[in-house]
Amino acid sequence: MNAMAGIGVLIPAYNASHSLRGVLEGIKGYGLDIVVVDDGSTDATAEVAEELGIHVLRHRINRGKGIALKTGFRFLLLLGYRAVITMDADGQHDPTYIPHFIRSYQEGKGEIIIGSRSEEFGKMNWLRRFWNKLGVKAVSKLTGTPLTDTQSGYRLIKGEVLRCLPLCASGYEAELELLIKACKRGHTVVNIPTTTHYADGRPSSHFRPVRDTWLICRTFLQEFFWR
Repeated sequence: MNAMAGIGVLIPAYNASHSLRGVLEGIKGYGLDIVVVDDGSTDATAEVAEELGIHVLRHRINRGKGIALKTGFRFLLLLGYRAVITMDADGQHDPTYIPHFIRSYQEGKGEIIIGSRSEEFGKMNWLRRFWNKLGVKAVSKLTGTPLTDTQSGYRLIKGEVLRCLPLCASGYEAELELLIKACKRGHTVVNIPTTTHYADGRPSSHFRPVRDTWLICRTFLQEFFWR
């Protein structure tokens, strides 16, 4: 069987036409099926993906990264994929690490495999560095799981994990919600070191520092009591 069979790549995208082509071209050489969720873009995001033969799911309006992820998860699980690799559309994640995720998955090292940017925290501005380090310590203590990066969107997640978790968050906080709930349910999480093309994210990122950081903190407090 093809080593990549049963693994799909999911990319939530919003107004990412400027960067998406490079992301998709970097992934295509690995023989993985790719799904882009166009989250209500007003630019040519969907057209760029379709020109490259990528399957596109569309939201008519912008609903948030968490909803886009859930749309993609649901679609891939219905098609029978056994695992999903999530990547961002802005070109931050280096696709050359895909074989590392696949190898860790095939060796049964974890049900969630996180591409950790911990070695690059020092390159981030002081605010992002502070929140990333604080998040790692808080979530690791809450879940009893040794984590090194809780906000990385570069992940491989087994289908069994996605099928059993009730995910509610709609924005960037969705990735933290999934991680905490998975740890509390006893799913194994491992970290593999990765580097990024942009340690601080791109200037065109849709992350809103004040609002989205607050939502992430609120999610942590809510999940503290989740069982």
